[in-house]
Amino acid sequence: MPGLDVGARLDQTPFVESNQQVFDDVAASFTEMSLMPAERSVLRRLAPHIADLDMLDLGIGTGRTTWTYAPLVHRYVGIDYSPKMLAAARRRLGHEPGIELQLGDARDLSAIEGDFDFILFSFNAIDAVPPDGRLQILDEVRSKLRPGGLFQFSAHSLGTLPFDTHRPYSARLADVPGYRLYATVAGVRYARRIRRINRGLDLSAARRRGWDVIPSMAHNFRIRDYYVDPEFQVRQLREHRLEVTAVFDTEGREVTLPHPSRDPWLDYLCTPI
Repeated sequence: MPGLDVGARLDQTPFVESNQQVFDDVAASFTEMSLMPAERSVLRRLAPHIADLDMLDLGIGTGRTTWTYAPLVHRYVGIDYSPKMLAAARRRLGHEPGIELQLGDARDLSAIEGDFDFILFSFNAIDAVPPDGRLQILDEVRSKLRPGGLFQFSAHSLGTLPFDTHRPYSARLADVPGYRLYATVAGVRYARRIRRINRGLDLSAARRRGWDVIPSMAHNFRIRDYYVDPEFQVRQLREHRLEVTAVFDTEGREVTLPHPSRDPWLDYLCTPI
């Protein structure tokens, strides 16, 4: 199937270490604890029986999803590969009873005991590993999912490319003195950088392949992320014995593929097959 072969392979070690270093560097800035809209949509589905679920949370960062899910589920295990992110999560939530927080890499879950009813990999974190590593993660997740279990993850969409060169103003900072001037200057620099990235894109090749790895807008363009065609993502999951049962846009609405949108990412809800 086109694109399932990673083709020109990326060297995983510098790719992973580079992104991991960025997450260590920005750990202190991750203070938001609320769920994303698609996460709330799935939480509503889980609500009737959530107290009985064993949950594995991958890429927890500083504990954003831990904050909501850990008190609700029967067992909660959270891992992250960034030591500084994990340290922040432990400071915030590690004292709570029944919460297991571990340093770990989602490409190898052999150290995690047991299997799970619900596995979450939020905030497009699966995109921060190279294509080979992504396939490893899917296999590891499949091995840890109980029959009838659910796996939810978000992934950047090729549909958002080329990037919009306009940098939106922050409504939260709109009344801060000097913000408008700062935002205007920053917007010019941002647009210049985006235009360079867009010029380097080969969208025809990316769409034929089903994915591409490009500098992401996150963290001042220091992250390289995987962007995937949604229909290809469904096929890729099926190749790894995971069937998509629902897809959500960034507003948390369930959508049907093909979904012609500019959503920067979509959430996929899967069950093992």
